[in-house]
Amino acid sequence: MDFNAICDGLAARFAAATIGTPTGATAMRGAYGQAPNGVPTFPCVVVVPQNGDVTYGAGIEDGQHDIDVNFYYAKAAGDFPRSETQRQLWLPYLLTATNGQMALGLAPTVLKAIPTGYEFAELPYGGETYDGIVVHYRVWTRDSVTLTP
Repeated sequence: MDFNAICDGLAARFAAATIGTPTGATAMRGAYGQAPNGVPTFPCVVVVPQNGDVTYGAGIEDGQHDIDVNFYYAKAAGDFPRSETQRQLWLPYLLTATNGQMALGLAPTVLKAIPTGYEFAELPYGGETYDGIVVHYRVWTRDSVTLTP
């Protein structure tokens, strides 16, 4: 399993060329599978792996990986109505980003990547706080393995 490729593949589903822009919102300006040094532009997403489980069968390694997609809209400025409007505009786009490519272009290793929940939040990053959304994704993987006792 190439976990970097999985994170990059998930980020690619949020790139400006693949995700639409809600009416009244600014187009996505960055999508990062590997965490950058600080938030370079708005809006953007940063893929953040959380945890997972791996099970083994006869020559098979199955994985379920919980990965957060952190959507950073802007620096937290205390403008609650503006932030809330942007979050509501963006949420459907973030939840459906993998619908057109659930395998993230990494089949047969990646079986599917789907959202399992979300939170509107103020997100810390590099000592700053940003208005955003955390979308929780679960990614299922399967690899062939040779287990030797």
